Amino acid sequence: MLKSPRHIHSPRLRFLYRIALFLGGAVLVDGIALIAGAVGFHYLEGLGWMDACLNASLVVTGNGPVDRPVTFGGKLFVTLYAILGVILFAAVIGAFLTPVFQRALYGLHRPRGNSRKSDSDQAAGDDS
Repeated sequence: MLKSPRHIHSPRLRFLYRIALFLGGAVLVDGIALIAGAVGFHYLEGLGWMDACLNASLVVTGNGPVDRPVTFGGKLFVTLYAILGVILFAAVIGAFLTPVFQRALYGLHRPRGNSRKSDSDQAAGDDS
């Protein structure tokens, strides 16, 4: 999925396609995490589905639950879900921004003008 730094920038349409692809993956992973959290809150704490989704979304983003857990299983679930959820949320944001960072960094490595010898001249040992 990632390219070598020697390649030039992708055309704009391909770049936008890659952004859409990474966004789709991010939505999928976050959706699965939200569903898992909502199921946990619903069954361990007895919350309604909407309240369970609210709590799951707030915990996974690092804000904390709206409703305090009261059962031992609920407290353990919130603790583990918060730790893993925040790490997952940060990883998904990083993965989503990968094409943007990659495109920006490739711009820094692109040779400017004719001041450098081509790779084929350097490989052949041309001293001209």
